[in-house]
Amino acid sequence: MAGKFKLQSVLNYRQALEDKAQQVLTASQQKRAELEEQLAQQKTSLQQHDCELKQRQQDGLTIAEIDLFESQIHHCRRLMTELRDHLEQIDQRIVCEREALLQAAREHQVMEKLKEKQEAEYRLELSRKERAELDEISLRNKGESS
Repeated sequence: MAGKFKLQSVLNYRQALEDKAQQVLTASQQKRAELEEQLAQQKTSLQQHDCELKQRQQDGLTIAEIDLFESQIHHCRRLMTELRDHLEQIDQRIVCEREALLQAAREHQVMEKLKEKQEAEYRLELSRKERAELDEISLRNKGESS
């Protein structure tokens, strides 16, 4: 059994920070996927309104109907612009969150390496003590047999 790692609480804290950073990044990536889905839906809606307007124009439309279609098309375009802006913002946030996750992972890894080093030093010291005890036993046995 290795000696108790004196900085275990720091290691646990850094692990918690890394886990939290991963959760934040995952949530942002999910939000980005939702925004992309909404953008695709608006694009489809825009295409449908545009096709319907063209088709109905061939049949003849009143000014009120044209205004209605243009209003719907304008609304879809405005929503698409807003969604693209949101996507740009979330992309920037994702970049920052990835960097935060990398930093948290590095800091956690530093503590893990420190723990491993301490455990290796403990095992080495234990091995030295065992050898010293065996040497002492061996010397005692030689002294008794002489």
